[in-house]
Amino acid sequence: MSLWKNLPRFMKSKNTAAVCFTHIGKRLNHEDNFLFYGRYLTCDMQRKMPDCCCVHITEDMKSEYGVHLFAVSDGMGGHNAGEMASRICVERLAEEEKKIQGCSSVREVMLRLQSEIAEINTAVCEMGRRDRKLKGMGATLVVFAVCGRKYGVLNIGDSRAYAYIGNTLTQITKDNTEGQRMLDLGLLTRKELDAFPAKKNLSRYIGYDRNGFVLEADEYYPALGKGTLLLCSDGISDFLSEDRISAILGAEDRLEDAAGRLMEEAVSTYNADNATVILIPLGR
Repeated sequence: MSLWKNLPRFMKSKNTAAVCFTHIGKRLNHEDNFLFYGRYLTCDMQRKMPDCCCVHITEDMKSEYGVHLFAVSDGMGGHNAGEMASRICVERLAEEEKKIQGCSSVREVMLRLQSEIAEINTAVCEMGRRDRKLKGMGATLVVFAVCGRKYGVLNIGDSRAYAYIGNTLTQITKDNTEGQRMLDLGLLTRKELDAFPAKKNLSRYIGYDRNGFVLEADEYYPALGKGTLLLCSDGISDFLSEDRISAILGAEDRLEDAAGRLMEEAVSTYNADNATVILIPLGR
């Protein structure tokens, strides 16, 4: 039986609906979080994830007017610390989304978000300094910003944004990892990267604590036609190849079905990580 078919749903899915799934995988606690039309996992919801395993939300796409933020954050730093860091990210972004509705351009939105991300990083670092149990906590963050018909993507860490347009899957973001740095320098090929032990070491993340350092996310301004925007944590991208993700997106008519299949396959592996995926219809 399908993993997700019988889950309680926030609303009935339609062909034009955006969808979000998050699953605890084979882990004991859930360090992933998301921002999806102002919703995210609260502290109480995170504590209940070992029992409910998966949360599933669908929502009709809003009007092209206004500013909308979608985000995935993957926490790290041990029990409780990781989920706290990712929750801080999405809570703060949810508040910022309300404040930036008057922005008239995606560039203005991105500037405001960069400022907020720097403040989030400062807050997470200060919490780690004050409480030894939280020392070293951090999170990745990928954000998709919609302002009218213009789009922006911000990325810190190794959660990812992809565009699926015309049956082609294209990675928009570039991982902030040691493995990606070695690729960029031409010191390793993609085939050699699989055997590189430090490939997943993050070079930038929320919680990066250095004196005088102001955290800034990588910015992307993709020109997106009719298709699908995908945000995910590495619980999806580490366990499913891009070819497999593309095949699933191409085989399913409804985004809800595609997201459910992606999640089902990612968390069926013996060492499945926390996994989160958001699918957003574009130009439909």
